[in-house]
Amino acid sequence: MITVTAMKWAPPFAAGQVRDHRVRWILNEVGWPYEIKLVDAPTMKSSSYSQELQPFGQLPVLEEEGRPPVFESGAIVLDIAMRAGRCIAADGTPERAAALQWVIAGLNSIEPMLFNVAEVEYFMDDEAARNTRRPVVVKLAKERLAMLEQARAGRDWFVGDGFTVADLMLASILKIADRLALLDELPDLAAWQWTILARPAHVRAEQD
Repeated sequence: MITVTAMKWAPPFAAGQVRDHRVRWILNEVGWPYEIKLVDAPTMKSSSYSQELQPFGQLPVLEEEGRPPVFESGAIVLDIAMRAGRCIAADGTPERAAALQWVIAGLNSIEPMLFNVAEVEYFMDDEAARNTRRPVVVKLAKERLAMLEQARAGRDWFVGDGFTVADLMLASILKIADRLALLDELPDLAAWQWTILARPAHVRAEQD
């Protein structure tokens, strides 16, 4: 049986955006059953957790009998998709390379920009510093999101002619942008995201 770690509790601003949703989502897409193991902050900070499951004391972690644990949401999503042969093209094809490209781009080129805005909104206590930094990080995030929408070019899918891990990862990452009202000026990208999030596998992941 597959087990996925998840937080026992998340603050309101993070509810619905935690990264274990991505893992639950891909598991539902490929039809693999799984269980959820809820953990708390003290557990994640423990030496046993960092030594056995996640060296940085984070989540999600995928545990599966007969295999070592896998951590990092992007790595887990790709591992599941490639092993199941679902939501990603065959090895060696241009479509496989494109899907990998967009998953990494989402994690490296989009998500950090959004986290910069989230840091200002949720973690900066100094109001003067927040007011100085916020316009800068919001501008950069909106510029990056506009580039993403330009790259999408009105297509239903980022890769090929069907849903892939590229769509899953990017739609998941854009939850942060939606919560921060960064998609207000990009209604087409926002509509695309909600279409992807309406997939039954994602709805089940959130219900879990």
